[in-house]
Amino acid sequence: MRQRSITGIAGLLLLALLAACGSSSNDDSQPGEGAEPVSSTVIASAEAESPSVPAAEGEPQKPGSKGFLWRVTGGENSGYLVGTIHVARKGMYPLDEDLKRAVADSDYIGLELDLTTVDQLAMAKLVAEKALLADGTELKDHVSEEDYEKFKQLMKKSLGIVGASAFDKYEPWYGAMTLEALPATKYKEADGIDLHLAKEAHENGKTIIELESVDSQLGIFDGFTDELQENYFHQTVKGAGLASIGMKQMLDMWTIGDVRILEKMHDSYLEEGSKTMGDLFDEFDREFLVNRNIGMVEKIDRYLSEGEAGTYLFAVGSLHMVGEHGLVEELEHRGYQVEFID
Repeated sequence: MRQRSITGIAGLLLLALLAACGSSSNDDSQPGEGAEPVSSTVIASAEAESPSVPAAEGEPQKPGSKGFLWRVTGGENSGYLVGTIHVARKGMYPLDEDLKRAVADSDYIGLELDLTTVDQLAMAKLVAEKALLADGTELKDHVSEEDYEKFKQLMKKSLGIVGASAFDKYEPWYGAMTLEALPATKYKEADGIDLHLAKEAHENGKTIIELESVDSQLGIFDGFTDELQENYFHQTVKGAGLASIGMKQMLDMWTIGDVRILEKMHDSYLEEGSKTMGDLFDEFDREFLVNRNIGMVEKIDRYLSEGEAGTYLFAVGSLHMVGEHGLVEELEHRGYQVEFID
């Protein structure tokens, strides 16, 4: 699969780490050797990466961003869906008036994770538990020599010699996920959309609902078969040079807020994934998107049908929203009316 932007999980947990560190975190820190997780890139969930984003026809002329917003009706409680991204530029704020109004009108804010409450130490221990190679082998024993050497060069360029060496003790999925997330480190001058919504919810006394957990998100990667891990590592290393381009495209896409571009992005994800990963893509897509979508929809359905009275807003990675098994279509199958707010 060509990589043109970070995976949703990688980006989200990178932001979780930055949120936990706060403003005192060291932007130039490098991971050390040994069994400790690579703390400056402890990363991982929600929407899948964008292999290619169709070029937009025009940029908004004023500051701010539109994003992706749907109104959900038909249950005991009304609600909204917001497709997010996990990074942002300063110029993307303030958010669109419709989106701000939806947040203000909501009593409950559902997120993949509440990035304001992440326990950095617990997260680091969890990464070590799931990602460390415990059988005496090293990363180079699980991937091709060519991919390993290219990965080391890429990480050395970003993290220095010591930082690159630290990944020898970790499984391929962790190295690949870290490499995918590195472009997000350029966008720390503004809160990501997820973090912004979490902060607003706390500031205005709204109840936050977590739809997933760090454990469940890391577990997706840790559950990959050896063959899928090796393929995921290969595709990530191969496409590393396109990651920064993909990141900019993703930010432009969210700023414009054209749902047709988002749908084309999802189509491209499916096409490119099948082309580059073959039969393995079915496993990747099932674990990375489809199963998570179903799990989130089940929770959303319960809140809208039998939850405490009020208005609910559920904000998760944009790619979760569209496609055959996206949240929009899955909720429609359950009898809800879901309307995109243009």
